[in-house]
Amino acid sequence: MNKILTTALAVMLLAACAQRQQTPTLYYWGDYHKLQYQALDGKTTPEEQIASMEKYFIDTSNHHSKPAPGAHAHLGMLYAKVGNRAGAKAQFKMEKEAFPESATYMNFLLKNIDGGKS
Repeated sequence: MNKILTTALAVMLLAACAQRQQTPTLYYWGDYHKLQYQALDGKTTPEEQIASMEKYFIDTSNHHSKPAPGAHAHLGMLYAKVGNRAGAKAQFKMEKEAFPESATYMNFLLKNIDGGKS
């Protein structure tokens, strides 16, 4: 009887572990924290950082998730750094749409991307 009880307990524990699923998150983070650090450490060029961020957005789409807060703004700043104003504006607008609480800052960036003309 003792062996049966021990075996049943072991089976139940294994079954509980097997059914454990990863809790989905609201946003896809992926390597975003590493990409933010790359922007600060100066070891990669802005073009390399842009390529990494664009890959992050592809990964986000493949995971059927939303990008992390600030990701569009981060890519927009990288675009602005290399002179791609249209890309920067598009990313700032996407950030503002996805996160309305960022509207004041995104409007500031949009206004100043062309030297305060827009």
